[in-house]
Amino acid sequence: MVTEGKIVDGCGIRVIRNGRTVHVGVLDSLRRVKEIVKEVNVGLECGMGVEDYDRWQEGDILEAFNIVQKKRTLEEASASMAAALEGVGVEL
Repeated sequence: MVTEGKIVDGCGIRVIRNGRTVHVGVLDSLRRVKEIVKEVNVGLECGMGVEDYDRWQEGDILEAFNIVQKKRTLEEASASMAAALEGVGVEL
C-alpha cells in the first residue's frame, strides 16, 4: 500500500529490511488491480516489480524516489569557488 506521495513507473526503489537498505534499483513494473499503470497514489494498493531483485521478505519497506539532476548557475558556481578559496586562506 502506498502510504505517502505516489509511485511512478520507472522511479528508483530502495528496499529496506530491519532498518537497513538491502537493495537499490529501478521500478520495473507497476500494477493496480491486474492492470499495468503508470502511477499509483497514496492510499491504494499495488503490485511492484523491481529490476534484478526477487528476495522479498514479509515486512520489507519500499521507498520510491526520483533522481533530479540540476545544473549549477554561474552565480552558484562563483559562490562555491569563493567559499572554497576562502576556506584554504586565499583572499579575493
